[in-house]
Amino acid sequence: MTDRRSAATPDQRPRLLFLDAYDSFTNNIIALLRSSVKARVTVIKIDDAQYLHSSDNVFHQFLRRFDGVVVGPGPGDPHKPTDTGLIEKLWRLPDVTILPVLGICLGFQSLVLAFGGTVSRLEEPRHGIVRPVRHCGRSLFDGVGEIKATQYHSLHGRLGHNVDDHKSLWSPAAATPELEPLAWDFSDDRNGPVLMGVRHALKPYWGVQYHPESICTNTEGAQVVENWWREARIWRAQMSKAATRTASPEAGLDSGYATDADSPSSTPNDEDLSEGMQLVDAGESLTTAGRPDASNIERDSVRQEEQPVIWRRLRMPSDQDLLPSLRELVRADTGRDPLVLESGTKHGKPVRAETGRFSILGFVDDCAETFKYWTSGRRFERHCTAGVEREDCDVSGAFDRLKHWTNLYKTSDGPADVPFWGGLIGYVSYEASLETINVDPPEGDDVHADLSFVFVRRSIVVDHVNQVVYVQALGATNLDWVDAMSRRVESLLGRVVAGDVRMPEEKSWKSAIYRPRVEEYCEKVKLCQSRIRAGDSYELCLTDQSTLEIVGDNRHPVPSRWELYSRLRSTNPAPFGAFLDFEDVSILSSSPERFLSWSRDGVCEFRPIKGTVQKESGTSRKQAEEILKSEKEQAENLMIVDLIRHDLNGIVGQCGNCALVPKLMQVEEYATVYQLVSVIQGQLKSIGNPFMSDSARGAAQDSISIEETEGDLGTCSGLDVLQASLPPGSMTGAPKKRSCEILKQVEGSKRRRIYSGVLGYLDVGGGGDFSVVIRSAIRYNDGWRVGAGGAVTALSDSLAEYHEMMGKSMAVQL
Repeated sequence: MTDRRSAATPDQRPRLLFLDAYDSFTNNIIALLRSSVKARVTVIKIDDAQYLHSSDNVFHQFLRRFDGVVVGPGPGDPHKPTDTGLIEKLWRLPDVTILPVLGICLGFQSLVLAFGGTVSRLEEPRHGIVRPVRHCGRSLFDGVGEIKATQYHSLHGRLGHNVDDHKSLWSPAAATPELEPLAWDFSDDRNGPVLMGVRHALKPYWGVQYHPESICTNTEGAQVVENWWREARIWRAQMSKAATRTASPEAGLDSGYATDADSPSSTPNDEDLSEGMQLVDAGESLTTAGRPDASNIERDSVRQEEQPVIWRRLRMPSDQDLLPSLRELVRADTGRDPLVLESGTKHGKPVRAETGRFSILGFVDDCAETFKYWTSGRRFERHCTAGVEREDCDVSGAFDRLKHWTNLYKTSDGPADVPFWGGLIGYVSYEASLETINVDPPEGDDVHADLSFVFVRRSIVVDHVNQVVYVQALGATNLDWVDAMSRRVESLLGRVVAGDVRMPEEKSWKSAIYRPRVEEYCEKVKLCQSRIRAGDSYELCLTDQSTLEIVGDNRHPVPSRWELYSRLRSTNPAPFGAFLDFEDVSILSSSPERFLSWSRDGVCEFRPIKGTVQKESGTSRKQAEEILKSEKEQAENLMIVDLIRHDLNGIVGQCGNCALVPKLMQVEEYATVYQLVSVIQGQLKSIGNPFMSDSARGAAQDSISIEETEGDLGTCSGLDVLQASLPPGSMTGAPKKRSCEILKQVEGSKRRRIYSGVLGYLDVGGGGDFSVVIRSAIRYNDGWRVGAGGAVTALSDSLAEYHEMMGKSMAVQL
């Protein structure tokens, strides 16, 4: 028996074109194509003006480079040319140009519509729903066993069958004689039989409604991609033998695989393509929202000489909360509160050790460099002792400058166990994040920056697991400072052991919070659901913000911002606490959600949270687990996992690697809630070539091994992943771009500002860690704001969504 997964040499690899319909799962499909058929994949958008608005002949000439086309999923309706673009041109290809096509979801629906079928709304949309698929065992499904497949669709294709006659469903309908049904979903009485797979009887066109690339589609469901390429090879061989297609050097029809499109023998002359055409290989572009290019930066072009990390390590007493006392040491040194990125603790132990081991206190003085960017006016500023440097650029340019600055001061000799030796601490707002995906943010002001980072040279880091404290500074000139601060910390620790440390006096004050009106919020939920049912989104993460007032009088003076944070960390300790008191804004955060971290050796990790149960009186962990196993909660989390895999695959795929899911939809317990959490990981450094060997692909882990190295594929940075992954998928929905555009309308073009963005650090050693700004109180010049929200799906109850939003908001108790 022939091994269907036998390795292809580079000159045998098929060259596939992927038409991207602005979906948030595109890169997962590309990763599957690379692993299952060892393909080279080129990506263009469905509305690429070079081909959409030019003559058909230009598009036909372009297609001669490829052996097949995969049409991806996407938001929208196949009836609308703006949602399908170039897809419609594929179904009208003349015989001399025709080539194999696989349509997925939107591509599948377009195929059905093009050859006489109809597409209409489901009675109940299916987004993130996993269902069994019954198939005929032929064509795409030859040799395929029982399929469990993830579905993301509000619309479905019909061929004209009498759906009450199940036997007739396996034969072409009279209305669509050229379309042969291959698979159905019979699991839903409300929707009735839903078509899941089809092939054209005369042309090399195939399609599936479900998503073979989803992490919860089983191996059998994913095998259809490999089977499609086998069917495509058979068709190509038949066409070659019958000489029904004009032979040409570009067509590569002498074997089942095309020659490499990049080789001189197979590349068309420039005059064969329209002026300005440019192929983009998936390994170079995908949908990374604009890779930073430090070569465009002229200033500071000479790298600074590597500065050593001067550090001392001190043992600390166990079961002690040192943060208030360490904060006093920082204030005595700088006259200002530290920047704090804290792992919340109870009785001196981390709330969650695997995510919350370290707390960082950054020393900031008047000489610290500060970097700021405003979406309004698209302006970047660098503040330093010499003054203010201003320049006009977009958010991509702002990331360029951050990347350039961290590269200038990169070092390698700090304590290996400590994730932060010094570097940039700050935040990226939701509106700055929107720019990374080409969504125009609502108008803002010139006061509050949308991106703000401070360069920290001196710091104290607490290791809560190993019970040690590190005093650190960048540069040999800081040796005396490190020695002096270490003595002061050591003296403090001695007083703690002796019980000679006075804890801050408990103060009381009054606060009032003004929350969104229930009727207005429920109406917004319904608006979201109407867009979901129309096929424009799979889920929408609706949010709103409350106004917080801190009231003082003679008996209850207005507390300091640090006192407010102290109460928050006491009432809602979390793995990703933060106190960032900048000149124009203050952030008090008790976030349970890591957005993205990456280590110095290039391992990056996302930890999305989607699915929440409040810890109300009498709610046990077992009860919470039952609720979080519901179809709605699991679907919410699955959609975000698949979205983040897409974001990550867009970067690590360039290094020949792929996204892995070591932890899928597991319940974690926090101070005020139970949460459904997943973990997605990837390797940023090149560890092999892009041809994946046998895939150990399971329902809970997308694990693809790499074959032997075939040259250096380059190394991506964590900052590249950060830029490519914003805004956080858990705060948008999917597909991300269309969902953000819809949310902008539904939320009345109100700026979320820092809420829904990210905050964290960029380490001079090469690592980084960012949390999602939720469960946070943020002070602007017009007062305090507390944001909250939740994911709206077709299954949502509007009042339940309001109560979920309120529960999250109430966790921020000041």
